[in-house]
Amino acid sequence: MNAVLTLAQKDLRLLFRDKGDVFFTFIFPMLLAILFGFIFGGGGGTSAIDLALVNESSSSLAKGIAGDLTRDSSFAVTTFATREEATASVRAGKVVAAVILPSTMQDGLDGLFGGSGIPIEAVIDPSHRAEAGLIQGKLHELAFRQFPRMFTDGAQMSKLFAGARKTIAGADGLTPAQRLAATGFVAAGELFTTSIDRSSVKSDTPATAAAESDAESASSAGAWSPVAVTVAELPPRTGGPRSSFDLSFPQGLVWGLAGCIGAFAGSVVVERSRGTLARLRLAPITQAHLLAGKGLACFLSALLVEVLLISMAVVAFGSSIAQPFMLLVAFVLSAFAFSGLAMLVAGLCRTEAEANGAGRGGVLLLAMIGGGTIPLFFMPPFLRTMSYASPFRWVVQAVEGPFWRDTPLGEQILPLVVLAGIGVLGFGVGVRSIRSTLGR
Repeated sequence: MNAVLTLAQKDLRLLFRDKGDVFFTFIFPMLLAILFGFIFGGGGGTSAIDLALVNESSSSLAKGIAGDLTRDSSFAVTTFATREEATASVRAGKVVAAVILPSTMQDGLDGLFGGSGIPIEAVIDPSHRAEAGLIQGKLHELAFRQFPRMFTDGAQMSKLFAGARKTIAGADGLTPAQRLAATGFVAAGELFTTSIDRSSVKSDTPATAAAESDAESASSAGAWSPVAVTVAELPPRTGGPRSSFDLSFPQGLVWGLAGCIGAFAGSVVVERSRGTLARLRLAPITQAHLLAGKGLACFLSALLVEVLLISMAVVAFGSSIAQPFMLLVAFVLSAFAFSGLAMLVAGLCRTEAEANGAGRGGVLLLAMIGGGTIPLFFMPPFLRTMSYASPFRWVVQAVEGPFWRDTPLGEQILPLVVLAGIGVLGFGVGVRSIRSTLGR
């Protein structure tokens, strides 16, 4: 029994001596549990959809919709003066969609009984098609919520009923009996609105709930709706073909870069722990030559991964490159950043177990936080804020801008600068750490 206990004690000591084994066995599972706890509601809060809002109408109806949209907890609304600015924000990936309340809203209200409907426009980022239905349904709800408030606006209702009478008088195909019945219906509605105690009608009254219920019923039944919500995808500025592969290939690209980190960081650690690097120093080369060769190999491999993936997207799946030169710049800086990260991991990890455990586990966490496996939209605000610390987020943003978003040049500077900083920091810390171990 003592022999068994001694052997168990020996193996436990070996386990706890290796930082990689400790991290991968005890710390990494806890981090994953906490991460998924935040993602699925474990204290991270509710994720709100980022929206851009443009109100081109001066009508009270538009003001009511804009106010309710801003106060709705499902959205984080940023107001813009023009639809061009809002669309540019969608193109840059800052918001999921732009909601536009056009100046023709009043015309739609005036022609409500003519079947024209109240127009509301939305432009959505094609990488967020899943949210389009939610946004459209919510806009219907908010528009229907305005109808009880309209009953308290005497001037608005008078104008509405006057337009209804005009529409009925000019309608073709109505029999005298139908025309009389329709006119009587309008008169009854006008009498009803004038009898309402306007001081008692609020946005949270049963009338509002009934209007929202009617909106849901009309939507589910596919019936005519007095609200005409038009949702369009963000149009390409270059006019080239665009598909879902434009969205998936940048995502696959960062996993290729992550593979470069694992491969080259692991090789450096293995060669150092087995004495290969020490033996190479006997050759007529310096430490600088040795480390520069490792870094260059990682850089070229990362660059090759990027070129191959995007080339496949263009050749095999019909994607188009909006800004070829800026995409090349993004490729170079992305490869530089991940080469620096490879050197950083190689410098911080002392054993093969640390490189395979802590190193790869840390890259996996960064990928998950940066949206590599779970879209940022499904993450709570806390994790979306944390994603700015992940190089995965910056690589996707840097590549998507010139690849298919056709982002203005001024908005591409930030991710490129961040990637350059990641590369400089990674090479600086990693090379210094590797040199310290080789000098022993």
